Amino acid sequence: MSEQAGTLGEERGAQRALWSDAGWRRWVVAASVVRLSGTMAAFALLLAGEAATGSYASGAWMASAYAFGSAAAAPFRGRAMDRRLLPDGMRVPLLLTSALCLALAGCCVARAPLPLLLGLSLALGVVPAGVFGAYRALMPSLLPPRLLEPAFSIDAVLIEVQWMMGPPLVGALALAHPALALVTLAVCNGTGAFLNRRLPQRAPPPSSTAPGERVSLAPFRTGLPALVYLGVVSNGLSWGLVDAAIPPRLEQVGARAEAWGLMAALLSATSAVGGLLAAQSRTPGTDAAALRRGLLFLAAWGAMLIPTGLMASSWGIALWLAAGGFFLAPQSALYISLLQRRLPVDRHAEGFALFNAGWALGIGAGSAAAAVLLDTAGSQVAMLLSGVAPILVALGARLSRHAR
Repeated sequence: MSEQAGTLGEERGAQRALWSDAGWRRWVVAASVVRLSGTMAAFALLLAGEAATGSYASGAWMASAYAFGSAAAAPFRGRAMDRRLLPDGMRVPLLLTSALCLALAGCCVARAPLPLLLGLSLALGVVPAGVFGAYRALMPSLLPPRLLEPAFSIDAVLIEVQWMMGPPLVGALALAHPALALVTLAVCNGTGAFLNRRLPQRAPPPSSTAPGERVSLAPFRTGLPALVYLGVVSNGLSWGLVDAAIPPRLEQVGARAEAWGLMAALLSATSAVGGLLAAQSRTPGTDAAALRRGLLFLAAWGAMLIPTGLMASSWGIALWLAAGGFFLAPQSALYISLLQRRLPVDRHAEGFALFNAGWALGIGAGSAAAAVLLDTAGSQVAMLLSGVAPILVALGARLSRHAR
């Protein structure tokens, strides 16, 4: 008992030390503003597509193009961030992202044709693809090693807080016009470019700038990191299906499509609670044990999603989503911690960008699948299928030697 109390005291002391660090607080503000736009993007594009073309399927294809663009560009954009002085290297991508958001807002108001909307959505995914990874790559230069583990846990909770804010904000703005959500995305990215000026600089590691260096993806596509990325892709796939299928399903059960924003906020709130509880508990010491725990959370998340397709009321859908939320943030914290331990220090921005790319790739595939299902089988079937991929990936990965 005294050993457990001592461990909890050490963890709380580390968290107090973390929040007393001015550099960490500035990092939280800058990263949170930019990440808020990421939590808004898919829902904003879904509603913007419906406003411009009159079809939710068109909006789902826009969200899919955005996600696939982000996933495809992440390895290259993340590698470029590793070669640059940070956070200066993020300035141009953030400002270009703001410009793209304003262009999309104008096209939404003008009811532009779908090919143009798809092209701009694709560019919106490509341009900032390495930015989120670059923020995480800055963390080791901000904090001493003993504070990195609690920082990753708190960061996972902070992301859920941003998810609590982003979709409801899109829903509220869409009541006036969906283009306002895209304008807000532009403001977030422009503000982030300004706030980054207060962050300490991180010079690129010497090995990342070696002339003629051959870049290999072996650290990412094999072993434990590969299982982590596979889990992230399956999470994104489930989210892409849910994000595109729930708004039309809500209309079928007599609710407003914009209510999905509030449901997403509830899901993120339970995820934040789960993350806080996980941050206070004793985590497994070995990488294999941490991976096993992450896979258990992944399977539980998928199991909570499947019943949403059986619900005939918005309240039933919301309750099952909220139950699944408890397993999201703890999963993310474990995955990020594993990558930070296993990846070479000069590939952190690239590795964390690939983490986001896995999420985006899954969302793109899920949104595309939802777009097909909405035109054929319907939104209810899409929701029933949303939990299948996490469960299958968790079961398959659990049998690997890295989880044993």
